[in-house]
Amino acid sequence: MFLTKIEFLKAIIYYGILILPIPLLIMEFKANRNLSEPILRKAIPILTIIGLIYLNPLKILFNIATWKTQTVKLINENKGNHKVEFQMKDIGALGYAKRNAEVYYLTKYFYLVLSENYDERNFFGTDWKRIDKNINEIGLK
Repeated sequence: MFLTKIEFLKAIIYYGILILPIPLLIMEFKANRNLSEPILRKAIPILTIIGLIYLNPLKILFNIATWKTQTVKLINENKGNHKVEFQMKDIGALGYAKRNAEVYYLTKYFYLVLSENYDERNFFGTDWKRIDKNINEIGLK
């Protein structure tokens, strides 16, 4: 799964996916064209709206928050971008969602989640070094 730590960018993309198909569909039907001419241009916004209704827009809105690193538990000695982290995400009045994830950073702000099911047995060996570095991106005391 490809993720980002830039919450503003993620919010713009998610809100754009939710809002943009409606004006596109309206503009396509307002343009005085034959209905049989560009069917694909009409089908894309319609299928997007159907897909959004199927996925539940509220579920999409609640996933706008980004995962923040609290602690870096393990780091791969051969690949410094490959880490095991304890991450938290603010989910509003319900508190914080927590996970231990194996991540591979592409840049400082973009990363791939390789596994959300951290099992310490998979990380025994010479490649992994335990560092338990406290990052606290959320800013909890």
